[in-house]
Amino acid sequence: MIISMTGFGKASKSLKKIKVNAELRSINSKYLEVSCRLPMVFSDKESDIREIISQKVSRGKISVQLSIEKNSVTEVTLQVKPEAVKEYHKLLTGIKKTTGIKEEIKLEHILKFSEIFKGDNNDDLAEYWNDIKKIIVAAVNDLVVMKAKEGKVLEKDILTRLSSIEKKLDIVVKLSVNNVAETKKKMMDKVSNLINEANIQADNNRLEYELIMISDRLDITEEVIRAKSHINYFRNNVKQKELSGRRLNFLVQEINREINTIASKSNSSQISQFVVEMKEELEKIKEQLQNIE
Repeated sequence: MIISMTGFGKASKSLKKIKVNAELRSINSKYLEVSCRLPMVFSDKESDIREIISQKVSRGKISVQLSIEKNSVTEVTLQVKPEAVKEYHKLLTGIKKTTGIKEEIKLEHILKFSEIFKGDNNDDLAEYWNDIKKIIVAAVNDLVVMKAKEGKVLEKDILTRLSSIEKKLDIVVKLSVNNVAETKKKMMDKVSNLINEANIQADNNRLEYELIMISDRLDITEEVIRAKSHINYFRNNVKQKELSGRRLNFLVQEINREINTIASKSNSSQISQFVVEMKEELEKIKEQLQNIE
């Protein structure tokens, strides 16, 4: 079963005085990477969130955004943190000096930093953490569902392309049989002309041996059988619950190897065209495999 690395999940719930919104976005990555945008009061909870995600997701770059809205009816008692005000004023002064901005630092600039305030509600938020974790779990589950849906689309596309390659292999086999027969006939005609011109006796045993060698060099039966075997093995792996992306990539490489050998054995422009088309399909499959978890 193919699972996409890209997806989106969200969950929200009202808890007494607050409403919690959790959103997760996932894109491709070789490893599991989690980055969080959290309210200051939960800045120490990133490791907990990573643990929740790692139980359901093995690979991908995941961005987590947790926002909390306080109900309008909630009474808020705010106090200013003098040390925080000083730090942000110092920060803005440094930025002003570095950039050469001449504009004066005003109170409105500092007020944009919510961390300069402390209130009773911020202290209360920590008590909601267990409930908030459940909301994050729900968002992760929503993400997993979407990744599975996108995985089905990827799977269908990949298997369709493999079927296309398989059909082209069947056509190539038929073309190859004709190609071998035509090549042998051309050689026989050429040898016959040379014998007649030189007025010599042909060595039939030697001639038969050379024809067998030509047939062997042009025969692609083994390559086609191996390529189809790799395709069937690929299909079987896709159906497994525990899917190995590395194994699928290896199988694509092996299919590509057999197609390259077919190309090297062929002296037919028709076969060469089908080889190009099969390699194009394989390239698209490779691209799709980069998207699976």
